[in-house]
Amino acid sequence: MAIPVRIWIIVMIFFTTYINYTTRSNMSMSLPAMVKLLDKGKVVNVPHCRKGDPTFNPNKTQDDTGVRFHWSQHTQGLVLGAYFYGYTPGSLPAGIISEWWGPFWTIFVATAVSAVLNELCVWGTHLHVGFLFACRFIIGFMGGLVYPALQCLIGRWAPPQERGKFVSGLMGNTLGTCLTWIIVGGVTKAWGWEWGFHVLSIQIVIFLAVFWVFVSDSPELHTWITDEELKYIKDSQAGAVTKTKAMPPYKQIFTSFPFWTLCLLHFGNLWGLYVQIAVVPKFIAEVIGFNIRDSGLVSSLPHLVRLFLGLGYGVLGDYLKRTRFSREVVLKSFVTCSHIIPGILMACMGLVKCNYYGAIALLVLSMSINGAVVLTNLSNPTDLSPNFAGTIFGIISFIGGTTGFIVPQIMGALTAAYGNNFTAWGWVFAIGGIVYCSCGIFFIIFGTSKIQPWNEKKDDPEGAQTTSAG
Repeated sequence: MAIPVRIWIIVMIFFTTYINYTTRSNMSMSLPAMVKLLDKGKVVNVPHCRKGDPTFNPNKTQDDTGVRFHWSQHTQGLVLGAYFYGYTPGSLPAGIISEWWGPFWTIFVATAVSAVLNELCVWGTHLHVGFLFACRFIIGFMGGLVYPALQCLIGRWAPPQERGKFVSGLMGNTLGTCLTWIIVGGVTKAWGWEWGFHVLSIQIVIFLAVFWVFVSDSPELHTWITDEELKYIKDSQAGAVTKTKAMPPYKQIFTSFPFWTLCLLHFGNLWGLYVQIAVVPKFIAEVIGFNIRDSGLVSSLPHLVRLFLGLGYGVLGDYLKRTRFSREVVLKSFVTCSHIIPGILMACMGLVKCNYYGAIALLVLSMSINGAVVLTNLSNPTDLSPNFAGTIFGIISFIGGTTGFIVPQIMGALTAAYGNNFTAWGWVFAIGGIVYCSCGIFFIIFGTSKIQPWNEKKDDPEGAQTTSAG
């Protein structure tokens, strides 16, 4: 029995997010191998829990990973942040671009440009660090186009009763993070930091070839979909999805209360996720005294558990919607897992003190349970408006992306005021937990899964055709 085409679409959604996160997360592994240890031989900041520990050695020998550069901490911070400086503004126009140009070409071109610039990073770094920053900024901008385009693709392909499985394909990002840390780390140590970039470019080229074969903008344009599967998808969507091109109804969107409840839910999730991915490892390294990214298994564990539970949540959500409960009941019930429980666990992070095992356990639990986002803020854009899901996701990603700037500022202000200790970090985690939980509670009370009136497009026969390949 042939595998339905929509299953291949889910698989390609998964690998699209995997590739997107390889270029997003590689610099955290490559950068230490690219810079000289400017503080070697000098007094360094000893983690709070390692003070007085005679076995702690802050000065590590540098591996031979190729040419190293004299970059200050400020410069390194700019290089690490360059992707996100580009990603946030890139997400804003992504919805309308993918809805007019088609999600196929949006994803294909954005990923191809990222591959070229990823290779130019190797050459340009030897010229000037500014060239590296520019390349990473544009790669981030291209990356910002991808997720709204995937929402547009899901809106066109997913039968409502299978939407959970489609959205669970977005969990490829977690595999992209943990495998990139392992692969880039291993390749860099063996062959030098330049190969950490080359190996990603090779992966992208292979992905683009497969993507070209398997993906199209919509079921009607796919070359080898059966008539039976096409009819099943279109009948399931019941006319809620059209190919007609139209300007997004921005006024109606921005004056829509359901849109703002979704925006707040997404904001809370990104705040919590940023704390989990970036801030918690920093806390474990600088306060407890263990660098989580030095251990491939430990660093991968939270992401792998989140991946498998996220895929399971998608299947479970579809089953519950088919057999027992309405979409809205499933949606609001799983906000407890995507926001409330992770928020409580995050608030408890400051209570672990110097217990490394407790910190890792809380991180794994918080991230894995948060995999329920596939049924909440990641699926609600297509609930509200399958026709404009890309536009909605682009806007909420732009607003939610500001957490990438807000969270570090709060962390910096608190550690500056109280010192790099449990008092400061306790406040960091308490604030994160409050934001996480309050956004979830607000959505449970006021959110909805009903299709909004502004989902409808006016007829436009001349713009009804979209182009694609594959």
